[in-house]
Amino acid sequence: MFGLLRFIRGVCGFVFAIQIIHVIEAVTWLSKPEAVGVDMGKFFALLLVKAIFLAMAGFLFFGLRGFINRLHTKKHGTPHPALAEKKWAL
Repeated sequence: MFGLLRFIRGVCGFVFAIQIIHVIEAVTWLSKPEAVGVDMGKFFALLLVKAIFLAMAGFLFFGLRGFINRLHTKKHGTPHPALAEKKWAL
C-alpha cells in the first residue's frame, strides 16, 4: 500500500512540476509582441485551468507525504524513513 501511495505522490509531483513550467512560460509569453493578436479571454481561461491543476497536484503531493507518514507511524511506530528526512523525497 505504501508503494502505491508513493507512486501516486510521484505522479502528482511530476504533474505539479510540469504545470509550474507551463504557467511560468504562459506568463512570460504575455510580454512578447505575438500576444497582441490572441483572444485574452481564452488565454486566461486556460491559465486558470492550469492554475487549478497546479493547486490540486501540489495539494496532493504535499498532503500525501503527511498521510503516508501518519499511516506508517500508526503501523510501525515511526515515520516513513524516506519521507521523514526530506520534504521532496518520493
